[in-house]
Amino acid sequence: MLRGSDRVQCSSDGMWRPPVPYCDRVCGPPPKITNGQHSGMGLRKFLYGSEVKYSCAEGLSLIGDESLHCTSEDGENLTWSGPAPECRVVRCPRPVVERGRMTPQTFTFPYGLLLHFSCEQGFGLRGAAQSRCLADGAWHPPLPTCQPVRCSRLSRQDDVVVHFSQLWYEVNDTVPFYCKRDGRFGAPSKTTCSADGTWTPSPTCKKSDVCEQVLRNKAAFQCGIPLSDLKTQLEVQKLLLEIQKLEKELKTTTYS
Repeated sequence: MLRGSDRVQCSSDGMWRPPVPYCDRVCGPPPKITNGQHSGMGLRKFLYGSEVKYSCAEGLSLIGDESLHCTSEDGENLTWSGPAPECRVVRCPRPVVERGRMTPQTFTFPYGLLLHFSCEQGFGLRGAAQSRCLADGAWHPPLPTCQPVRCSRLSRQDDVVVHFSQLWYEVNDTVPFYCKRDGRFGAPSKTTCSADGTWTPSPTCKKSDVCEQVLRNKAAFQCGIPLSDLKTQLEVQKLLLEIQKLEKELKTTTYS
């Protein structure tokens, strides 16, 4: 391809005006595409680095590279970067994911379509959250599934007793639990397997405050009282315990 003016004239200073042209290597017309076209239609010569883009007739999918470039493989000769893509009718089957949802909502599934998947409440997604329709007419990666959410047994706790009878529980299953304090069980409560796979409410027991842990009898002892009063109450409590002990011994002697 001629770069510069096709006519030059020798000037009085002995120089050619305009400068002498030169020939630049070019690519010929891009590869043809059936049932489609490219952006260089009508042109016959393409400079190094030129790009053409392909498109297909309505209803057909472009399979292959959308664009080609004029390049060189040996550093001397120019050529196009690859073969022309193809225009084909490519459709993937309608995806079916039980208890699942997909976006976007559509009735046709052409080549290149990317779908996103999620599950109904109480079900968890197993597999990839998105899949694309490829040239082979299949979804890649494979379609996911929606599996029921389950709650597992909780680890043992010192102050909570949960009556688990199986390893896994379905959503809305309930199990009873009891708070254990000083070797005694409190009133029964219930916890439920929720849709996110956790137990609600969490089977935990409210810890007794510091005063109750230390003194063991909140009705008789209060935090913050003077030491002299505390000593008196302790002596009274000790006396009451001794009286209770004597009463038990008397009952035992009476019935023996």
